[in-house]
Amino acid sequence: MSRKADATDTWQRRLGPHHFAHLRAVADGLPIPASAQRYLGIEHGNAALAAHRDVVERLRAVARRAGDARWRLVGLVIRGTPDGEARPALHDWAAAQGLDGWSEAELQELYRQAFPNERRAARNQRLRQRQIEALRALEQLAGEAPRASDAVALWFDPRLAERLQGNGLLLLQDLQQAVARGGRWWRAIPAIGATKARRIEHHLRQLLPGDAGEPATAGALVPATAMLPAAAGVARRPRFDLPAEPAPGANRAAIEGASLTATDDAQAIEQWVAARAGSIATARAYRREAQRLRLWAAVERGKSLSALDVRDCLAYMTFLEHVPEAWISRRRAAPLAPGWAPFAGQLTLASRRQAVVIVASCFAWLVRGGYLLHNPWDLVNRCTGDDAAVHALDSRAFEPEVWTALLAWIESQPPSPSRERMLFLLRFTEATGLRAGELTSARLSDLRPVAGRWAMQVQGKGARKRIAAVPTQALRALESYLAARGLPALERAPRDAPLLASVDDPLAPIGYQALYETVRGWLRRALRWAPLDDAQRGRAARASVHWLRHTCGTRALERGTPLEVLQAQLGHADPRTTMRYARAQLQRVQDGMEQAFGE
Repeated sequence: MSRKADATDTWQRRLGPHHFAHLRAVADGLPIPASAQRYLGIEHGNAALAAHRDVVERLRAVARRAGDARWRLVGLVIRGTPDGEARPALHDWAAAQGLDGWSEAELQELYRQAFPNERRAARNQRLRQRQIEALRALEQLAGEAPRASDAVALWFDPRLAERLQGNGLLLLQDLQQAVARGGRWWRAIPAIGATKARRIEHHLRQLLPGDAGEPATAGALVPATAMLPAAAGVARRPRFDLPAEPAPGANRAAIEGASLTATDDAQAIEQWVAARAGSIATARAYRREAQRLRLWAAVERGKSLSALDVRDCLAYMTFLEHVPEAWISRRRAAPLAPGWAPFAGQLTLASRRQAVVIVASCFAWLVRGGYLLHNPWDLVNRCTGDDAAVHALDSRAFEPEVWTALLAWIESQPPSPSRERMLFLLRFTEATGLRAGELTSARLSDLRPVAGRWAMQVQGKGARKRIAAVPTQALRALESYLAARGLPALERAPRDAPLLASVDDPLAPIGYQALYETVRGWLRRALRWAPLDDAQRGRAARASVHWLRHTCGTRALERGTPLEVLQAQLGHADPRTTMRYARAQLQRVQDGMEQAFGE
């Protein structure tokens, strides 16, 4: 039996107070979908009916094993029907109640009980009372109160539990503490947004009333994610202010003859950031990861960076897999203030991989600069494999049908500066593939005619310049956008005007935050109202500004653009990065296998 199947079976054996509350509410006349939403944390009708049938079947099985003759009453919906109102056909009603396999006589009796006439109203009430009594007795027999130390797989849907566990939330108390920290605790978990997170929090409060969402205290159970060698026994939040620099280790080179002037780890890190970071964002990421390792080494190992060895490197990689609760910051805590910690939450596989790559490159640079003698990361297997939570067929490009529907919906909205800017963004970026930062920093002076067509200079990643083509689709989108801004055609427009402008001032640029909010706001409304199915909406719900760039790369390769052309257009240093957009290889495999085994 697979691990997944075993986890599902374990989850199905748990019946908690919320399950019995749901069945009692249904017995009292509350519709199944409404009761499932209130007590089971389920909103969608089909999922509510499926969950209701699952609870009923499990509890009927418990009652049969216990020899309780009232098992037939479990889940039976008893309602009176006024005279003259149409009743469902017997077998339709039996199928809806899950009564397949019952004898005709039994079905007739239950049907009469479920749809009594006026003379049987009293008998109907007695039957409902027997049903409630049976549920109370079965709750005493089979009900289990959830505990904070229970695995999430025991109380949540298996697919949701798998996502939570994949993000390090193994126990209910892990989830409880993540919720207590507040903020966007769900942001690293696949297929979970703000709405689903609220439902999870509501269901957690149903499971652990009075506990869910309360901050963990020093005496609380230590979460499973903290039970690692580097953090064993940590019950209180450590200090992260490093009042004294740990003593240099054996790996520290002599200051004489070194290329660097740093006298301690903090200075060495700053010199590395200043020398190697090509942008503010890169500098921020480099400094964050190096300081995290420096703090971890001092607090957990009592060492400086120059004292770390291979075992410490391996321990740090293990630490990053499940960051202990004490190392996760409280919401809105200022750096180094009480409650602050170096991590905002559990790290995704991509974030862990990036952290290790950055600190290993830092050590390599410090060796080349003569600050360290050798790099212990060179002796560590830093391969982390692929993220099991990310499907290989997932794409951050809009599907053609979704793209067309989104454009059509936005075009149907009343004209406004915001709408015109969004239409320009979609059409221009689909045809050029510019990054968000490249869009916000561009000026009209960057565009020039070349051999009868247009091209633009782009200040790309690492402050590197490149020339990007501006195809006809992008040029037409820009001309329409300039007209909407009240500016003349591109040849006569002010050269210092920004490519993307504020809705209030056609000559004022916008920053990344305004661009992000524009795209997210329009896409959220378009996804809500455009004629899409649930699967398409679900896949596109994660869309961000960067999806526009991925859409360009994917469409270009689908339409036969050579790989080297797209690599130059997008500014990829490595062609393997561009290959992420290619589906041609998969299509060739599918065509070959279909030719061999298709009908």
